[in-house]
Amino acid sequence: MACRRTVKVHQPEFLRQTREIDMALISLKSLGVTMSAPLFSNLDLTIGAGDRLGIVAANGRGKSTLLRCLAGELDATAGDIIRSRGLRVGHVEQSVPDALLDRSFHQLVADALPPSSATASCGASTSRWIRSTCPRRCAAGRCAP
Repeated sequence: MACRRTVKVHQPEFLRQTREIDMALISLKSLGVTMSAPLFSNLDLTIGAGDRLGIVAANGRGKSTLLRCLAGELDATAGDIIRSRGLRVGHVEQSVPDALLDRSFHQLVADALPPSSATASCGASTSRWIRSTCPRRCAAGRCAP
């Protein structure tokens, strides 16, 4: 008999009320992924502009699979993902491909941004975004081009 896991995400009442007013960037409705066994099921979640999401679970419970579903790289086996029009989702893989090992995080982010957001030399707006996103790493010089 297959083990079935249900993931419940607690969302305080005040967030549920304000979420109806705000436009969601991504909404998950009864999302589930089953590989050889269910990784997760019945996941309902709304992510709005400015939200931050932390995913914590034991190894093999579907964290990376969920992120791949959110990024559109993997189809869920159940439920729906509704994305706002024009939304682009990016994420950093657990295992970095060998072809990218010689490039800095700063360079990779600049390459992924549209030309209006980043210059060929990793412009100031990109540098500010990276510093605000990973201040400890950039302070140590690891994000430098």
